[in-house]
Amino acid sequence: MFGEPEHFTLPPIDHHDFTGDTLGRYHLDRRVGYGGVASIYAATCKNTGAIFALKVLHPEHDSNPIAVQRFRQEAQLGAQIRHPNLIPVYDHSWLGGRHFIAMELVEGKTLTEELARGPIPWERSTAIACQLLAGLVALHERGVAHRDVSPNNCMLEEVDGRERARLFDLSHARVVERADGLVLGLAPESVPMLIYGTPHFIAPERLRGSRGDFRSDIFEVGALWYTALTGAALPDPLGADPVSVAQRLDLPPILHAVLLGALEIHTRRHHSAASMLGTIQKALEDIRGRRQRMRRLKTFAPLLSLLAIPVWFAARNEPTCQAPPAIPKPASQGAEAPSVIEARSIVGPIGIEASGIVAPAGVKALGIEAPSGVEPEPIPLPTPEPTSVWLAGEPVQTEPPRRERAVSNSPFNLRRALAKCKPHPTARIEITISPGERVQIDGERPTGELGRCVEDVLTAHPPHQAETIKL
Repeated sequence: MFGEPEHFTLPPIDHHDFTGDTLGRYHLDRRVGYGGVASIYAATCKNTGAIFALKVLHPEHDSNPIAVQRFRQEAQLGAQIRHPNLIPVYDHSWLGGRHFIAMELVEGKTLTEELARGPIPWERSTAIACQLLAGLVALHERGVAHRDVSPNNCMLEEVDGRERARLFDLSHARVVERADGLVLGLAPESVPMLIYGTPHFIAPERLRGSRGDFRSDIFEVGALWYTALTGAALPDPLGADPVSVAQRLDLPPILHAVLLGALEIHTRRHHSAASMLGTIQKALEDIRGRRQRMRRLKTFAPLLSLLAIPVWFAARNEPTCQAPPAIPKPASQGAEAPSVIEARSIVGPIGIEASGIVAPAGVKALGIEAPSGVEPEPIPLPTPEPTSVWLAGEPVQTEPPRRERAVSNSPFNLRRALAKCKPHPTARIEITISPGERVQIDGERPTGELGRCVEDVLTAHPPHQAETIKL
């Protein structure tokens, strides 16, 4: 499945080891890495004493024009596109029958070597993915797709006590859009039926024959992120759906959605490395904010509990039920004065039972008679709550008056309706609408569940003008 030409076969470990040789002003001190096309040496410049990483093309490829063109383009791209998360190139030449590239020597280890110790926690693996995306943003802004983002091509180093990930090896890079100011030679020719890259990290569309673009790099970052989290590579994307495989990961849900957005099919994938990086950074800010709020809550929880104690004691000392004193009523002519006020329950304005109902004439309750000839001042009874009435001493609950629901007259929002069709919140899609013509999603005809959803929305609400909606 992964087309590998004969010259990409990895040579024996002692093959083409030129340690101790001199190429111009560079002395090859030791070999630090090798591959099917070139070996990398730690080399000392005799003029300055500086130590560089010298990538030397294997002699059998000197007569292969495509290999030489790719080697030269790798040097030109590395020299002209600089970023802290890329490894810069300082020199390129042909000396003593050998092509070489002089680069910065990074003292560290590859992500492949780090993963030999096991999976990496999500906080650290997310930081690595962010730094690689930052390097890709620099490449994509100059119109270059890397096309070989893998743990083998990711160096980890320590700078001022912090880990930094750096992307290297532009030997398989493709200039998708020629950017202003980028000076390159002839573009390397493509080899039919040959797919450049690292198995298990190649985007599905490239395995089907596409040359690959910026979104292919995004898939490779997602595959690398998955491998860092699990310690295992994704299965063949042509035989298993990467999104289904990555459903269960030790990752916060908001970041999990971003990772799945990188492993989606080409048209549903993150639109660019910059958008994916921005989404991760926003998600990390939200996670940090929640953690800070939780820490503050844990800090002030004991103080809040201490403040609650006196309030609790005060609440315990308050009466929960109180009957009012007997209220004398004036005697009417020709009738015996009422003898007593019988306490009955009517809920007062603060929930305390405190009201009275006058006993019938001639009833002497509790043997207490009202004083005669006294004209007491009337005492108003508490106004009952509108939500409760009392009938024969028994409460009857009544429903409060219902408010009329406001009828929403907001107009239909096409953008909001189409956004609901996205397979997940982090997906980036571009929908081109033209009345009388078929809708296009990311420049292609609509397919799958996304296409059906978009077409259903537009059928129910036909557009009146042409427009492009970016979601």
